[in-house]
Amino acid sequence: MHCLDCHSEGRQTPALGVCRQCGAAVCERHSKLSEQFLTCTKPVSRTMAVEPPVRRLLCTPCARAHESYAACCPQSSNTVRMS
Repeated sequence: MHCLDCHSEGRQTPALGVCRQCGAAVCERHSKLSEQFLTCTKPVSRTMAVEPPVRRLLCTPCARAHESYAACCPQSSNTVRMS
């Protein structure tokens, strides 16, 4: 399998993984590794993050979209950590 973004640039680069959000194959150059905290709901409807976080591989466009969302909605961004 080859990277979708490299293919659109006219290159064939082996993919190292698949974007967790959109399912596109991505190479190291076009991927972003992040952490996502799983959550559970405690009494009084409190959402709590559970340690340790899980790894999440995203393509560049999906990573940018998640970063924009975190900037727009900081109350939700505590469950995703972009690294």
